[in-house]
Amino acid sequence: MSIVDDIRPMPGPGSAFVSRPAKFKGGAQAQAPTMTHEQPKDMVEDDAQLERLMTTVRCIRCTALYREDENNDEACAYHPGPTQTGLRNQNHLDRVQFLCCGAVQIGYQPILLAAEPCKVGRHISQEEKKKQLEEKKAQRAAMQNDDPNARGRTRR
Repeated sequence: MSIVDDIRPMPGPGSAFVSRPAKFKGGAQAQAPTMTHEQPKDMVEDDAQLERLMTTVRCIRCTALYREDENNDEACAYHPGPTQTGLRNQNHLDRVQFLCCGAVQIGYQPILLAAEPCKVGRHISQEEKKKQLEEKKAQRAAMQNDDPNARGRTRR
């Protein structure tokens, strides 16, 4: 007899150390999950959400999402002018001054104290802004073509 046989007893036939699988006789057994196939949902709800998502645009002035049918003359509150900042590595303590009205905002990302907007107007999307710029360019080109002295002018 070895020393190991004296220290550890051999596992018995009903012991947890037996390597064969246990057989269940009656009692609670784990049930396999069953899959149930539901009827497809009515897509009207999803279509309405998808349509709203497709018609929603972001305003370049106030960065709010809006729909064109909800846009009006008092929908957008913004600062039209440039800002003066002294950005550091602690963005939550930065001071941003709006040069259009002199209002001061504390924090950049995140904004801790927002400055009250000084202008109110319609929301403008990026596409609308591009159209406006193209129209202005076309008007300037038309004015230069109509003015015969515009071509002969030189800068001094």
